[in-house]
Amino acid sequence: MLRKSLVCFLFMAGLLMSGSVQGALAGSKDVTILGGGAGGLWAIIAEGVGESMRRGFPDYRITTEPGKDGPNQVMTNRGDVQFALASDVLTSMALEGEGPYRGRKMDKLRLVAVVNPTSAVQIYVDARTGIRSLADIKEKKYPLRINVNRAGTLIDLMAEKILGEYGVTYKDIESWGGLIHKGPAPEAVDLWDAGQMDAIIEVSQFPLSRFYDLGMKHELVMLPIDPDKAEAVNRDMGTVNLTIPGGSYAFQKEDVPTVTAQLVLVTSADQPDEVVTAMLSAMTDNIDYLRSVHANLKGLSVESMAGHTNIPMHPAAEKFYREHSSQ
Repeated sequence: MLRKSLVCFLFMAGLLMSGSVQGALAGSKDVTILGGGAGGLWAIIAEGVGESMRRGFPDYRITTEPGKDGPNQVMTNRGDVQFALASDVLTSMALEGEGPYRGRKMDKLRLVAVVNPTSAVQIYVDARTGIRSLADIKEKKYPLRINVNRAGTLIDLMAEKILGEYGVTYKDIESWGGLIHKGPAPEAVDLWDAGQMDAIIEVSQFPLSRFYDLGMKHELVMLPIDPDKAEAVNRDMGTVNLTIPGGSYAFQKEDVPTVTAQLVLVTSADQPDEVVTAMLSAMTDNIDYLRSVHANLKGLSVESMAGHTNIPMHPAAEKFYREHSSQ
């Protein structure tokens, strides 16, 4: 009897851990939304989206959880969660089984909304290095100590691609005596203050308070991406051109051309239409609230949510935007 009970327990535990049945056991009104690291921008936006759903559809049970670009796509594709925030770049890679997904196509991923159309590549260097362009790194074979965020993140992939367009690899930098540091930006800022870091690549909204503050303590330079290099990056990564206006930071007087990804809300192709429609209805009905959640959402609109990406849209989202396009 004990053995039979143990087998039954293990069987049920296995079911509970599988995303395909978790929602069925918990009930169709359970909705989980993955964001980013606790306290970060993605977490704030995810909670804002979740609160919109709570306000619009109080019969749904909404949970927001920490997540990470990359794993978010995997969990959404297999049905572990109902919605997740993700970058359009890594989501496009996931669909094709490219980059960190190594041939494992996440072909059930579907777009629900473009949440933030601006997630710009920002490249900061210490003015004391003498580096004034990305081309200088190779020309001077500079032993740059540069942070590219955690391995496999959008920032890491973008950093490697952009440097590669200038003929520089991570191994090159290390062979010149430099350092490729793979850690979160706040950690890199602390290392900069300690004299152990002199460059950071970031992909996010701007201005960012951490770099505004860093610029008050150190002389910083923001490096531009040349048009021909940006074209190659856009072609391979799915990004688009963007200019960071001069004066976005006190140390940045001139416009800086760069590229930008988009932050999107994704779901699975298996997600019921009524759940996706409820989500979009809640977001649009509470759009003034969402705009107040973070300055980066102040321009959110039905039109921007239906923005252009390479990610196929969920049929219910297509119908929703079609019906609301003229309103």
